[in-house]
Amino acid sequence: MNNLIENRRDFIKRAAIATAALPLLSACNRDALALNGSGKVLAQIRKNAQARTAEGMGAIDVPDNVSWKTAFPVTSDDGEQMVISGTIHQSDGKTVAPNVLVYFYHTDKFGIYGREGQPKHGRYRGWMLTDEKGRYEFSSIRPASYPNSTQSQHVHMTLTGTDFREDWIDSILFEGDRFLTDRERSSVGKRGGFNPIVTLAKGNDGIMRAVRDIQLMKA
Repeated sequence: MNNLIENRRDFIKRAAIATAALPLLSACNRDALALNGSGKVLAQIRKNAQARTAEGMGAIDVPDNVSWKTAFPVTSDDGEQMVISGTIHQSDGKTVAPNVLVYFYHTDKFGIYGREGQPKHGRYRGWMLTDEKGRYEFSSIRPASYPNSTQSQHVHMTLTGTDFREDWIDSILFEGDRFLTDRERSSVGKRGGFNPIVTLAKGNDGIMRAVRDIQLMKA
């Protein structure tokens, strides 16, 4: 009788453990499927990338582990930390656009892109693949104007999809930049929709944040 009771207890215990593991196993299966799907998406995106140059760059160099978020480890010596986030929409400006690759790059706090030993586009460059909600986000530093110039501060961006070729959109610009011109204000929004001139707001954590939503252009 005691053995029967112990066997029943062991059975119940094993069943409970197996049941508890089901959500984890299901999550693992979903992750595996997502990775496989992402691999197919990236393969198609690479086909739609701009042709490779001597330095590479852009969608052609997207890493396999790309996510909808990317972040650089920065210190106060690197510059003012900022986080830019947004949602990419279809050409109707409403429907979200998943699986769009965003490539960005910008200068360091001295207005320089690549230094010795760095890629041509410098340290501050990265890729994001929008999630099912069309979201992207990157954590970096506020770029500086080119040395000895009146060029406004900016972040370059390209977009690549599974059904459209890599192309440039309006650079992100910054309210409060003393070099931002009236001409730039009047010409923005033609490539990427919405307003690419963002207002950085500093949070309690000292990090500046802004939103740059994007609208895909009609084919």
